Amino acid sequence: MFVGRVLGSRNVYIGRVGLRAFSSFSQLQYPLRTNPPVITQHNANTAFVEGNKDDKLEPPCTDIKQPPITLSPLVSIVSQASPTPAEVETTYIDGLCVASVEKAGGMTSVGICIGAGSKFEAAGVDRGANHAFELLCMKDTETMSSSDIISRLDGLGAGVAALSSRDQFMITCDSLRDNVEDASAIMVDCLLRGTFQEDNLDDCRQVMHWINSEMGGVEWVKEGMMGAAFGDSPLGNPHFCPVEDIAGINGEMMRGWRSKFLTRENMVVGGAGIEHARLVDMVGRMLEEVPNGELPTCEPSVYAGGEFRMIEPNNMDGLTRVAVGFEVGSWHDEDLVPTCVLQTLLGGGDSFSAGGPGKGMYSRLYREVLNRCYWAEAAEAYTIIHNDGGVIGIAGACVPNKAQDLTVVFLEQFAKLTVVPVSDEELDRAKNMIRGNILTQLESRQVLSEDIIRQMQTYGSREHPSKVCEKIDAVTKDDIMRIARRAMSKPPSISSVGPDLTYVPKFEQISHLRGASN
Repeated sequence: MFVGRVLGSRNVYIGRVGLRAFSSFSQLQYPLRTNPPVITQHNANTAFVEGNKDDKLEPPCTDIKQPPITLSPLVSIVSQASPTPAEVETTYIDGLCVASVEKAGGMTSVGICIGAGSKFEAAGVDRGANHAFELLCMKDTETMSSSDIISRLDGLGAGVAALSSRDQFMITCDSLRDNVEDASAIMVDCLLRGTFQEDNLDDCRQVMHWINSEMGGVEWVKEGMMGAAFGDSPLGNPHFCPVEDIAGINGEMMRGWRSKFLTRENMVVGGAGIEHARLVDMVGRMLEEVPNGELPTCEPSVYAGGEFRMIEPNNMDGLTRVAVGFEVGSWHDEDLVPTCVLQTLLGGGDSFSAGGPGKGMYSRLYREVLNRCYWAEAAEAYTIIHNDGGVIGIAGACVPNKAQDLTVVFLEQFAKLTVVPVSDEELDRAKNMIRGNILTQLESRQVLSEDIIRQMQTYGSREHPSKVCEKIDAVTKDDIMRIARRAMSKPPSISSVGPDLTYVPKFEQISHLRGASN
């Protein structure tokens, strides 16, 4: 913003200087034009200025011999086939999967994905253990204190991060290539040898209380959506530890979580920017003590549809946030790619979007909701997909007394998809956008590493990006309509968070509106 203002001021200043300078010239030498001049390219060596016929301006001199223009061999370079990205190499070490891809650069990303999550938890037994392990992952171990871990990672130019979800737990390490072994050893030590001391557990409980009291409505409305959609099924379990279960977090629970889920068959190790043989050797030495074991199981998750409401009295912006959702398939569903294209086609975002291009301003929710409903502060399509189920929907925000109108608008958008085919322009734009997002994101070493690890954990193999792009290209307007109809054939789910939920429709009203739209 500051640079733009400076350049703008400079342009104005130069313009004024130019006006003062030109005012001294005779209008007979430089007659005024009633029409703007037009530059016409006649050939490679000359250009004439054309304007009014009365402007007796001579064309520029053409007697000067100019050297011939020679084109660089750009066409031949472009016509060459682009190099194919390196394929993922995979090795199994006594049941433990190791996958990697080499990527040029001085940095390396290594990660470990575990088939664990809140969907495996039971109330009164280990509720909150998955969330707690994420918070305790970088605390004291048998060989290092928390401060030692931080100082050693700083000295290695490395960083370790943990992230949990409802069905996967992941810990990653980014480091300089030459320091990957030392940094990965710290990551493994944190994962396998945490001591769960009482002072660390107290810190963990305090953070959990803070999350429950301070987490914003944007996060809570998505968290509540899963509980509303899947009810008492495993995917309906809360991801963040509820307040009533925080006191039960203890060292015995954490050690039990670790022994249950950290088995060779339930783990995938992957990396990007590292030689496969080197990674295999590292894993063989560092994870040698990890035992074999059976994969964890839980009851299948069943979509039910429902309602979640959370009063947020200390809401700073005073907005009510509402999300409407419908059932879609899991990661293994054959309509996974068309579902993602549908989400991109709906698009959306906030009413105020900072930054440059690429914000999806021509997506349907921007054009038909945010541009037309002045009271809508946000409207954005989302998907929440897991191994055994998923939800697609629209989440947004508005002033409290417009919550019903916003909910109806969201339902109308889904209903429209079931009866009116999307245009070719919309579909092509969505395809191009999702394709560009995927390929651009995979340029990142960290994203590439995570993509490899999560696909190996979910599917047992990694699908090449070119195959994904082929699936995107194959999506048709009929696919979009079919997915929308299938989604709206099931009961809806609604999640709302805000200081005043009086105007948010009840689940029964939403179901009636959904039925009327069908």
